Amino acid sequence: MKKKISKNAIIIKKLREIKGLNRKEAGLLLEINHKTIESFENGRNPLTEKKIAKYIALYGFTKEDFDLCLKGHITQVKNKYNTPQIKVLENNSLRRSYKKLISKEVKTLKVLRLLKKITQYQASAFCGFDKSAIGHIENGRIELTPTKIEHIINSYGFTSAEFNYHLNSERFITDIQDECVSIIKSLNEEKLKVVYPLLSTFKN
Repeated sequence: MKKKISKNAIIIKKLREIKGLNRKEAGLLLEINHKTIESFENGRNPLTEKKIAKYIALYGFTKEDFDLCLKGHITQVKNKYNTPQIKVLENNSLRRSYKKLISKEVKTLKVLRLLKKITQYQASAFCGFDKSAIGHIENGRIELTPTKIEHIINSYGFTSAEFNYHLNSERFITDIQDECVSIIKSLNEEKLKVVYPLLSTFKN
C-alpha cells in the first residue's frame, strides 16, 4: 500500500526546489544520503518537527516561509528568494579585468566560506547555484553585483556588517591563521614545548 505523502513533506520538497537544489545537492547540505531525502519527500520516512526545523534552516528559509507555503503562498516565498542569475565571463581579457576590479570582494567571500568550513561545492549548493559556480566566483570568472554578493553572504549565514568587517580588515583572518599554522609547523620540538603551554590557554 502506497504511503500517503504529508503536506509537510510536500512543502519540504517545494522549498528544496525553490532553492534550486537537486536531491544530491540537498543531501550535501543536510549531510544525509540523497535517497533518504527521497524517502522523506515520498512519504516513506516520517518527518519529525525537529527534522523539519533543521531542513528549513539549512535550506536557508524561515519558519514563517514554511508556514506561508503551508497556507498556499508558495509563489510569495519563491519570489522572496529568487536566486540571482550568474554569468560566467568567457572572455580572457574580461576575466582579468574583472578579477582586478573586485579582487577584495572575491577574497572576502572566500574568507567567509572558509570560516563557514565548507567546500566550494558545498557553498554552491548553499547558494542554490550550479556546483562549480563558487569556484568560478573565487577565480574571478563570474560577474558579481551587490545583489549577488548579498545573496552569497546571506546563504553562508553571515550579515552585511560581517562581510564589511572582513572586507575592510588590513589582513584577512584566514591569512593570519595560515601563517600561524606555517610558523608552528616550522618550529622544532624544543620550541614547540615552550609555546604549547601558551597556546593551550586559548583552547575553547
